[in-house]
Amino acid sequence: MALGLRNRLALFLVVTLVAVQLATAATVYGVARRVLIREGQDALEQSAELLDRQLEVLARRLAEGGKILSLDYALRQSIAQREHATVLSALRNFGRRIGADRMLLLDLDGGIAVDTGRPGAEMGGGRFAYPDLMDQATVEGRAAALAVLDGRVWRMVVVPVLAPQPLAFIAILVPVDKGFAGDLRSLSSLSKSIAVVAETSPGAWSVVTSTDTVRDPLRDLPAPGGMARLAPEVRVLGGEEMLVMASPLRTAQGSPAVAVVLQYPLAAALEPYRPIVFWLSVLLVGGLLAALVGTVMIARGVTRPLEALARVARRIEAGDYSPPPPLPERDEIGQLSTALGSMAHAIADREEHIRHQATHDADTGLANRTRLEEVGGMLLADPGRRAALLLVGIERLREINNTLGHEVGARLVADAGARLAGLLGPGALVARVADTDLAVLLPDMDPAAVPDAAARIAATFEAPYAEGDLSVDLAVAVGAALAPDHGLTVTALLQHADVALFAARRADPPIRLYDAAADPRRPERLSLMGELKEAIEQDTLALHYQPKLDLATGRLSGAEALVRWIHPKRGFIPPDSFIPLAEETGTIRRLSRWGLGTAARQLRAWTDQGLALRLAVNLSVRDLADATLPDHIAGLLAEHGLTPDRLVLEITESAIMGEPDAAISVLKRLADRGLDLAIDDFGVGQSSFAYLRRLPVRELKIDKSFVLTLASQPQDQAIVRSIVEVGHSLGYSTTAEGVEDAAALELLRAMGCDSAQGYHIARPMAAAPLAEFLAASPWAPVRLETGVA
Repeated sequence: MALGLRNRLALFLVVTLVAVQLATAATVYGVARRVLIREGQDALEQSAELLDRQLEVLARRLAEGGKILSLDYALRQSIAQREHATVLSALRNFGRRIGADRMLLLDLDGGIAVDTGRPGAEMGGGRFAYPDLMDQATVEGRAAALAVLDGRVWRMVVVPVLAPQPLAFIAILVPVDKGFAGDLRSLSSLSKSIAVVAETSPGAWSVVTSTDTVRDPLRDLPAPGGMARLAPEVRVLGGEEMLVMASPLRTAQGSPAVAVVLQYPLAAALEPYRPIVFWLSVLLVGGLLAALVGTVMIARGVTRPLEALARVARRIEAGDYSPPPPLPERDEIGQLSTALGSMAHAIADREEHIRHQATHDADTGLANRTRLEEVGGMLLADPGRRAALLLVGIERLREINNTLGHEVGARLVADAGARLAGLLGPGALVARVADTDLAVLLPDMDPAAVPDAAARIAATFEAPYAEGDLSVDLAVAVGAALAPDHGLTVTALLQHADVALFAARRADPPIRLYDAAADPRRPERLSLMGELKEAIEQDTLALHYQPKLDLATGRLSGAEALVRWIHPKRGFIPPDSFIPLAEETGTIRRLSRWGLGTAARQLRAWTDQGLALRLAVNLSVRDLADATLPDHIAGLLAEHGLTPDRLVLEITESAIMGEPDAAISVLKRLADRGLDLAIDDFGVGQSSFAYLRRLPVRELKIDKSFVLTLASQPQDQAIVRSIVEVGHSLGYSTTAEGVEDAAALELLRAMGCDSAQGYHIARPMAAAPLAEFLAASPWAPVRLETGVA
């Protein structure tokens, strides 16, 4: 769920304060921690240095005691006279006084004369392990060091016995134990843990003694050999952070290494700062509570007028452009309220202007298609109401625009709209739906009154359009569609009225009511085109062949290819049902190429059978606009090994008349490749003779409308005879279509017509039945070998 501005503002301030205080606490804690760690490290280093000095002090005290002992006259006498028992007793008593566990009397050559620490061997035996201490004592009067002897770590002090020359040496050995560790700890001002470690076995440390609080003293210690003092560092030991430092201790020459490990807990160092952390936490909580109260107050003061403005914005969004009430604030929010009121006024004005522009034509001010659909949609929403939509097409408007300019054309259309509005009254809606078309919506219109309304519309445009000295004659065509008979939406009515208008432009008078049966845009016809494309792609169409008889020789010289379509669901579909629609949609080009390819394969089959039949294929007006057609046909002939004279291309006069220059160009390219051209349905076209001399054709096919009644109609006989004579005079051969009786056939032969085809000779048939017909026909086919049957 989205948070409101008030809550977001409060949350932002609280989070910011918490973040700042936490950052402050973290910074203070971090700085204090670093300072304490640094101070602890310095203290540990100072303790290590102090430890060295204290060890020296302890050694000096032991040496002073030993010096006093060595000056005892009775002891020197006993040593000189080798009264070892007396010496042993004196050494034991002295050791107990100074806390030494072991006292040695050493000969000048390093032999052990008396040893108080070896029961049963007090009278000595063996040699002293650290003679360097004897040498140092001789020179300096005393020598002190830590040393490992018999597996134990000792504080060892050696003093000479002089009389006045050295008689012997006394070695004082104090053990390094817990007492020693406690002494070391008491020497430092820091509360820390201490452990003494020694190399009791080669290459490995072991703990000699330690305080009770020491933790894992051997962790991360380097190997004993060559160990130097390690700087203090922070380690986690036993779940607690500790400052740890290791420092080697001075030992006698040849003694295994001895070191001290110092540990200092950080918790103890941070203990004085815990009250500070507590009070920081108290300040954080108190600050948060104060910030929360302040934030709520600030947020309410800021968001309350904004919420009022938001309600106004929602009203504007819903279409209510009344300005917001004035706010008492004179700050930015007050200025925003004033700006919002001005914006509401401006939006209202602009929206009204935009609404008018969106629903009216910019050039004429008439309602446009959007307004028509808006009004018509509300009208047709009532299923019980009737209405009529008349589409008025202004003829020659494009020519007027090109000649007089679009401004004049726009004023003419506006005048036409005014005429219609004045004629039909205020209940009618006049709208411009195309450049040349006006739509008139008549609510509650009786279907029987629609023709009269259309006639009155046509009559009102008999008066020319006048503008100054300019006078333009007007003519209109009217197409009408009815609701609910022809559609329940404005879009459907416009579409059907447009179909009616198209028919009206070719009618007299130019008025038509929509007829669904004559609508080329019916969905089933569009569906038929999709199925035709599929049939072409899957090669499920078929060519039938109608034989053509040479009247001079009485032999079958060729055939005309006619497409046939057996639909898997619709059954047989006549060519008149799909070929015109294919021409309208452009599918005719695919159909023609399929027909040419199938015809070429059939010619190859006839050639392989020894037949010299020629095959005629029909082309459409769209084929003649295809500049690649000649190359395509040449490729088919080459692919199947055929000569161009075996294929005849038939075209209608209407195909040539549509785009004569482009059609003649393509026809000449076809003729240049050796293909024979024939004009189909000759005699029913317009102005054909004007272009006849320009066409590279070889044959005229007389339309069957003149041949069907040839035997009984003298006028048809005259027309056919004239066409044959004209064709021959121009060097063309002639063929008559639609020969259905013997009398017509004889008349054609008598007129000199070259060829004939029709049901009297043979119906169109598939390739297999045609082969049977050729074998049994009274007219033998032309063959390749001799050219005769």
